[in-house]
Amino acid sequence: MEPSLANRSPEQNLINAFIEALQANDDDNLKISSIINTSCKSRKYADIEYISQSGQHWVIEAKTNDSSDAHNTVHKIFGELLKETGKENRNNCKYGILIPGSTFLLSTYFTPLQCLEFGKARLKRQ
Repeated sequence: MEPSLANRSPEQNLINAFIEALQANDDDNLKISSIINTSCKSRKYADIEYISQSGQHWVIEAKTNDSSDAHNTVHKIFGELLKETGKENRNNCKYGILIPGSTFLLSTYFTPLQCLEFGKARLKRQ
């Protein structure tokens, strides 16, 4: 039986696949040394937080448009990033957005994201 849309977790499926790829990656800046969090349900951490082999702290938010409120995906991405960048002890972190590579998602959301410059505490249209 197919789970209902409300009970599925497309973000968690995306996270799990990404973590598997990171563990096999040869780049020490990306390959996982220690995992802090890999759950899309965490209230304390980003969807993915880990320390790479090179010691880089990664903070990554995962988002899909596979939900009942897909039209709000871009707004949710910005909300999550603002929340994460506002946390203390994040001076040496690198931030990322994990989205699936579907043509629809990339064409709908990536183009608007490309025209933004990410600053320390602000987003500015170029």
